[in-house]
Amino acid sequence: MAIDARMRAALFAVLVSLGACATDATPDLAAFLERRATCDHLRGEIPDPPDPARMREIEQQTAQTCAGTDAQLAALKTRYRDDPVVSKQLAEFEPRIEAK
Repeated sequence: MAIDARMRAALFAVLVSLGACATDATPDLAAFLERRATCDHLRGEIPDPPDPARMREIEQQTAQTCAGTDAQLAALKTRYRDDPVVSKQLAEFEPRIEAK
């Protein structure tokens, strides 16, 4: 799944707003949003024309970047369940993207 321009703009807006009001509780959220945006971008990255070497590189980067994000997303949803703005942003992400 590639991130479209609207999703990138929304993520950027959230990151900017988090930076403006950062507290000890928000750095993990901001780091997750950035990491998951990168993860989702990589998941949609398919070389055209097909290039096996580039595909292996993308698969390695995806595995490294996306590892653990399902559990982290679930934990953040629990942590911020009383914050409607953050909850709405977290709901935009697919809950399970990692292979089992």
